[in-house]
Amino acid sequence: MSNENDRYKNILDAIEHERAHEEAYYKSLATAITIKERIESGICWSPCDVIKSYYTIGEHAEVQFLRRERQKDRHKLKTGAGCIAYLPGQEAEGYKGIISFLRRDRLSIIFSNDAILRDHDFLHGNIVIELSYDERSYKVMRSAIHRLEKSNEEHIVDLREGVRKKNSFKETFHDRSIPDLEQLPLNDMQRISLQKAVQAKTLSIIHGPPGTGKTTTLVQLVRILLRFEKRLLVCAPSNNATDLLAREIAKHNIDVVRVGNVSRMGDETAHLSLANKAADSDEWQNIKKVKIAAEDAFKKARKFKRNFGEQERRERKFLQNEARDLKKWAKELENKLLDSILSKSQVVCTTLISAANKEIQDLNFDTLIIDEASQALEAECWNAILKAKRVVLAGDHFQLPPTIMSKKAKEIGFEETLLDRMADTIVHSTLLNTQYRMHDEILRFSNNAFYGGKLTSSEDVAKRVLAPDDQVITFIDTSGAGFEEALHEETHSKWNEGEYFILREHFIQHQQKYTDKCIGIISPYSAQVKFLTNSIRSDEIFMGLDIEVNSIDGFQGQEKDIIYISLVRSNDIGEIGFLSDYRRLNVAMTRARMKLVIIGDSSTVSQHALFLQLVEHIEKFGTYESAYQYMSY
Repeated sequence: MSNENDRYKNILDAIEHERAHEEAYYKSLATAITIKERIESGICWSPCDVIKSYYTIGEHAEVQFLRRERQKDRHKLKTGAGCIAYLPGQEAEGYKGIISFLRRDRLSIIFSNDAILRDHDFLHGNIVIELSYDERSYKVMRSAIHRLEKSNEEHIVDLREGVRKKNSFKETFHDRSIPDLEQLPLNDMQRISLQKAVQAKTLSIIHGPPGTGKTTTLVQLVRILLRFEKRLLVCAPSNNATDLLAREIAKHNIDVVRVGNVSRMGDETAHLSLANKAADSDEWQNIKKVKIAAEDAFKKARKFKRNFGEQERRERKFLQNEARDLKKWAKELENKLLDSILSKSQVVCTTLISAANKEIQDLNFDTLIIDEASQALEAECWNAILKAKRVVLAGDHFQLPPTIMSKKAKEIGFEETLLDRMADTIVHSTLLNTQYRMHDEILRFSNNAFYGGKLTSSEDVAKRVLAPDDQVITFIDTSGAGFEEALHEETHSKWNEGEYFILREHFIQHQQKYTDKCIGIISPYSAQVKFLTNSIRSDEIFMGLDIEVNSIDGFQGQEKDIIYISLVRSNDIGEIGFLSDYRRLNVAMTRARMKLVIIGDSSTVSQHALFLQLVEHIEKFGTYESAYQYMSY
């Protein structure tokens, strides 16, 4: 950031730039005036009917809708997205919520309160459901930075100023020995990282490159920390990463509670959620009965009567008071139940933003563990850090950073994470150096280019191949083949039809080795991902095979036996756009276990030093081929 004395003011400015950018994006989606135009643009469903509705934890209501007519155009609605449900012409009186379920013409929405359940006209109207801008995460981050700046708590002041000044944080606990450290199912460097994380008084970092067992180390860290502490807070920036840790920790008979919006959790984690744990309890049935009784009282109070005199007025007032009292009682019973579940928990798992949820607003922790810290905005980290006395950051800052859309926010330095800033500064920072994923030849380039040659491969994977004579890493050069990139008119994303042709021909020649193997096809451009997906889906050559096509971002955290990478860029000026971010190349290459095939135009990409190094590396250590070898005329 430009001026470290104004560090936290700069973060607030960056939050506002990013917020304004997202708001402008959603406004651009809604520029269509009529509902028909909005349907065609893919941002809304209409008309919809209510199928059923019910109460969830808190004063939330969940409502399931059915779209009467299926529109042909693809829509942009998805699970976890913010939306608004309203009647035509009454958008200002609409109800905001989160899409919790979506399949074909049905979707469910969790609304922030239960007022919708009492709106008879809405529930029986021609309902419109539309994507909407959700400012909550920005409000949470702003609040966190304001509280950070005002805090006088000694441990928070130490951390705040230590991050500002890039202190080394040398202080340790001297009474935290681990007698059975050598017996833990970890390698030497994982044990060292765990010991440092247990003993560091303020801040520690576990730097986990691809395949080095970061998640395994964190689970063991949780087990050891629970010897010294009653309850831990475990966070990540995304729901997927949070879900993964929650599931892995729960496998060790640890009482885990997953806090957050159930609609954004995976199905395999839902049973750990605070909402589901509450719903499975005997007390919840009683609470539900009280809520229903309150709703019945409200309905009776609103019931139309032809003759409405003093007696009827007194009856209505009595019913309204009864409904309010029942609702208050239900809320008190529910809060008591949730507090009971949380007080018995050993680990609370939540996203960094959901650490602000009211269910845990009064809970404080000795230790906070943040996984995937390389993808976490500093501001959202502080939201969770303010609830703890010490922090463990885990991740790899040589992989993808947080997604920042605002150019101004990037210029301020919003993309820099706490992991970026502190990994090479603090004393208690450890690099996990043994990887268990990929063949040595796949590892070699990333190891030398990004990790200073410090990584080694486990013997189990170092020489693992599909077949004895198989090429492990290949670059197929399309230079001069006439396969120039194209621009998608609507999305302005790039795609390259010729690279699919080469991929397909290479696949045919090697497909006998691919039986019973999982295959990933990666491209940095959404238009190419869409083109490849549609082409492969309709091509019988690929039928029945385990193939996933996705972007680099979509593949982070995954691994496949075989990876194909379609670089797309092919032009006369050597322009490669965001491919120039070395972290994208690192993520894409390190998804492969046994075979990596990269297809691209060397004359274009080699205008950039990193890609020139890659091409030269593969010429020396791998297999360099020309696209002409796969073309016949």
